[in-house]
Amino acid sequence: MQALEPFCSAFLYTHIDTEGLMGGLPLAPVRELRHATHRQLIAAGGISSNEEIERLHQMGVDAVVGMALYLGKLKLPDTIPVAK
Repeated sequence: MQALEPFCSAFLYTHIDTEGLMGGLPLAPVRELRHATHRQLIAAGGISSNEEIERLHQMGVDAVVGMALYLGKLKLPDTIPVAK
């Protein structure tokens, strides 16, 4: 990632083992990646709850939620963090 930083404004990480399963995204690899770059980091792959989105947000990581929105488990207005 560090070698690519001069050429990228953001990185997208998709955890393919959990993608589309809505069973949760393992946070350990996301933490490692967050420490590896100062660029925007976007995570995807199994995110299914507002709590997960909030944990990612606290880490400075943006979330991609696909299947959870498609199946109605998450509603779009509920997934948008409100600035405090």
